[in-house]
Amino acid sequence: MDATSKSRRARALGLLTAVLSALLLVGGGVAGPASADTMPPDPNDPASPPTVGATALPTVQIDGVAWAQTVVGDTVYVAGKFGTARPAGSPAGSNTTPRSNFLAYNITTGALITSINVPLNGQALAIAASPDGSRVYIGGDFTSAGGATYYRIVAISTATGQPIGSFRPVMESQVRAIAATNTAVYAGGTFSSVNGVSRGYIAKIDASNGSLVTSWSASADNVVDAIAVSPDGNRVYAGGRFKNVNGAAHYGLAMLSGSTGSALPFPANSVVRDAGANASITSLQATSDRVYGSGYVYGSGGNLEGSFAADGVTGALIWLEDCHGDTYSIVPLGNALYAAGHPHDCRNVGGFPETNPRTFHHTIAFSKARTGTLTNDGNGSYANFRGQPSPTLLNWFPDYVTGSYTGQGQAAWSVAGDSRYLVVGGEFPAVNGTAQYGLTRFAADSVVRSTTGPNNNTALTPNATSPAAGQARISWTATYDQDNVALTYALARDGDTAHPVSQVTRTSTFWNRPAMSFTDTGLAGGSAHTYTLTVTDPDGNRIARTGNRVVIAGGGANQPPTASFTAGANGLAVAVDGSASSDPDGAIASWSWNFGDGGTAGGSTAGHTYANAGTYTITLTVTDNVGATASTTRQVTVAATSGSSIAKDGFERTVASGWGSAETGGAWTAAGTASFYTVASGTGRMNVPAGSTRTETLGSVSSSRTDTTVTVTTDLGPSGGGIFISAIGRQVGSAAYEGRAWLSASGSVQVQLLANGTTLQAVPVSGLTYSAGQQLSLRVQVVGSSPTTLRAKLWSSTQAEPAAWQVTATDSTAGLQSAGGVGLRAYLSASATATPVSARFDNYLVTAVP
Repeated sequence: MDATSKSRRARALGLLTAVLSALLLVGGGVAGPASADTMPPDPNDPASPPTVGATALPTVQIDGVAWAQTVVGDTVYVAGKFGTARPAGSPAGSNTTPRSNFLAYNITTGALITSINVPLNGQALAIAASPDGSRVYIGGDFTSAGGATYYRIVAISTATGQPIGSFRPVMESQVRAIAATNTAVYAGGTFSSVNGVSRGYIAKIDASNGSLVTSWSASADNVVDAIAVSPDGNRVYAGGRFKNVNGAAHYGLAMLSGSTGSALPFPANSVVRDAGANASITSLQATSDRVYGSGYVYGSGGNLEGSFAADGVTGALIWLEDCHGDTYSIVPLGNALYAAGHPHDCRNVGGFPETNPRTFHHTIAFSKARTGTLTNDGNGSYANFRGQPSPTLLNWFPDYVTGSYTGQGQAAWSVAGDSRYLVVGGEFPAVNGTAQYGLTRFAADSVVRSTTGPNNNTALTPNATSPAAGQARISWTATYDQDNVALTYALARDGDTAHPVSQVTRTSTFWNRPAMSFTDTGLAGGSAHTYTLTVTDPDGNRIARTGNRVVIAGGGANQPPTASFTAGANGLAVAVDGSASSDPDGAIASWSWNFGDGGTAGGSTAGHTYANAGTYTITLTVTDNVGATASTTRQVTVAATSGSSIAKDGFERTVASGWGSAETGGAWTAAGTASFYTVASGTGRMNVPAGSTRTETLGSVSSSRTDTTVTVTTDLGPSGGGIFISAIGRQVGSAAYEGRAWLSASGSVQVQLLANGTTLQAVPVSGLTYSAGQQLSLRVQVVGSSPTTLRAKLWSSTQAEPAAWQVTATDSTAGLQSAGGVGLRAYLSASATATPVSARFDNYLVTAVP
């Protein structure tokens, strides 16, 4: 209900006189705060269902406005006012394809479907599909579709992509809303007749021949802007600007018999009241048990700006949300309800507050479950719904740039989707800072993992002080994430991010960012330190910020450290240990190794494999906690020996968080939270929830010729899309060569080779099936460069190793043609139902291939 709201009603709710028809060229307990996201802490909690990600996927673009959408299979049908389409990434005016007010695109790729092209000579305002998916109905202002006469409504065959000639009702004026069964079409709008027969803004039409169903006698006294029909066809829900239906009071909202059009009780209408010149119900969606709706009000005549849910049979109100700001379109997907509009104040539902200047969030999401009651923010300009049942506002906040095409200061006008994707249409020129005009897609994490990470802002920068001798106090302000509420903060001293001094998970939103701090103790007086804060979301996206240098109170002049190390050779491999290095008045902050052949490493222990036999000089440089350095050297002689051990781990230890250090190969480095990894009962273990990846690497190992064997098993059997367990034969930076076992839900097993996540080869393992607890042996070779040769085999650990490699490939991926580290990895499919899975490893051995 802001100063610009009234003009924004022009498309959704303006008076449709002949004058406005010309103007249509340019517009035709309180519930808790946002707590859900793509991977909520408890996805089974009705108050925090998983949402789609906030990452906007590349989608075909338009040059006007998309008013409405519907999804059939892999096809998104779009209705609006536009003249051309262009691929994602193309600027306005380039690579265009003519599309007049209607187009279709592939929901999985975002690409325009070139075979579907039915030009409309006027804007399209409404679109709906028949339940069987055979037809898509379009309504609007047009009188021609595909060059043939169709008066403001047309049916498109999804099989041919062309109009169905037998369906040609004559709508006297604009069609603004459509709902369909397989045999009937319900239409609403500004029309007063259908096929020359008088009708009051709403009608039922025979789908087979376009004839008016005269036995259905519903009639409204003003414009119908929204229609939905129950899946069984027994009830029709109508919304709009009307105050009466069938001569009785139904203020903006009515439930009607699907067979006769007679009005049925709708108790929610006693609470939700939007009608008249300044208010309306803008959108309705029906499911098997509910009807969802949205509305707006400007001035007098209505009370709700927001959305609501009601029982689909009794009409009783289930919940409502009154985030101030119009809502134009809603769609229930999964256990969430998505809404498009321009909400700007959600305090009454425990959400974001009003700002000055005003900030609009053009698409938001709510739980379908009733979770609390509304409060009242004290703003007398809006109705007071205090005490009414409410949902939970979910943590899903894509960012749009407001469009200018309609002149109404809006971005998103329409939401639709299926179990995999949410699609958004409107007039926005950009999403999340990337140019993407008018159409975009968002995917469930099980389909496309969100790459939208924590916000990297200056308030997150750690600020360090030394309030007392031997202490550093580090403070920062929590950040936020557009699609995750729980973020993990890892604080590292002096760049040692592999061993954070503090790690904690906290919840936050963009409007509620708590202060955070940590006190680091036991530091040497006079020593100097810097702290790096790394923030990771549940999807694995991370950011890092390094703060100021702090000198610890209570110290005198610094004394330099002493470097010392031992070195042991095994074939071409060498293992070094610098843990004997010391500092008389502080601590060793870092170890830097130079192996004399261009190879380098960090950490107190490290490993390296030389390409050729010979004598090499190894240099260790240590740096203390104040920055002073010391170096020492030692010579080592290596010789090529078949089977030289590079890394080895039998996991004969107990570690509660992380994997500690391997017997050979140095310290294991865990990806993500260390508590996901343990060592117990002679196995290294990874706790893997659905849709998650766990990785442990030995970064101090460096080789381009590795032969890895490992025994693997899981505590639970595979379900959904299965379990994937990998031996990493070479990791350079974040890229890797892997040999992988796919354990499917059916029990069948496949062995695969991957380069940087891309499958090079995959073959089923004949005669091998898998069940929980069964031990399998995986062997992987990664040898050479440009090209690199990869081989793998997989067998039951109770059987003899197969003589032949089961899968072989060569690859020359840039960035992987050099020596690298080794490791282990597990991934559990997002569709898995038996979760979390404990992936377990034993008898890990990596040798050098001569």
